[in-house]
Amino acid sequence: MENVAQLVEFQNNPNRYVDELSKSKQPLFLTQSGKSSIVLLDADYYQQILDRMDFMQSVAEGLEDYRSNRTVPAKEVFASIEQMIDKAEQP
Repeated sequence: MENVAQLVEFQNNPNRYVDELSKSKQPLFLTQSGKSSIVLLDADYYQQILDRMDFMQSVAEGLEDYRSNRTVPAKEVFASIEQMIDKAEQP
């Protein structure tokens, strides 16, 4: 169920709504003149959304790299890493 309130109600008692947001972690949709106007989110929930968007962007970029043949076989990557380690270990 969506949490919906009028902007005026929020302005009259913001602490109540902030407390509810902190407990429910669900978005609060504020309406003005009967239309959606603003969405308020708990800070932790907002960060989760940002993290998911970053992850999805990384996946999309990886898929595009794969489709465009901008990939390197894992064997080559591991061989390159081993060479770097060997060079770093040499005096």
